[in-house]
Amino acid sequence: MTHVPTPPVPPGPGAAPPFPAAPAEGGGTRLGWALGAAGLIVALCCGGGLVAGVGLAVTGVKAINERAQVAVGGYLGALKDERYEDAYDMLCDAEQRRLTLDRFTSQERARPDRLASYELGDVELAADITLPVTERYTDGDSAQVTYLLVQNTKTTALEVCGKRSGTR
Repeated sequence: MTHVPTPPVPPGPGAAPPFPAAPAEGGGTRLGWALGAAGLIVALCCGGGLVAGVGLAVTGVKAINERAQVAVGGYLGALKDERYEDAYDMLCDAEQRRLTLDRFTSQERARPDRLASYELGDVELAADITLPVTERYTDGDSAQVTYLLVQNTKTTALEVCGKRSGTR
């Protein structure tokens, strides 16, 4: 039988560890710096998100304004050029149910004050999408008219769905 050496007994209490212990002083300073850096990172992330959100909102309003001006400008251009069928096609479904093409055409032809020119304002977003317009007529008068717009659920295009006449 061979003799196997027994391992040495580990050192007891009070023995020096093979690595130094972390210093106890200055822990609050390091914690403060770590929390400050983490707070700065969070602030930058949230601030970037806020800036992106504001940018998207501004871009969205500009896009809606452009689409509203195209819709109302096309409608008024068709009326000015006496292309009544084209203007009628730019009306929303509710207006087309209210008025037939023949009735719409006869109403527009019977107007004593034909549209000579117009100036489009900026879209107003509230409960409805509206666009103010200054209309000038062949008799020399002008009026402030606000057009109501709705989005076609099939095409997503904005369509004219009524107007409120203002001051002349």
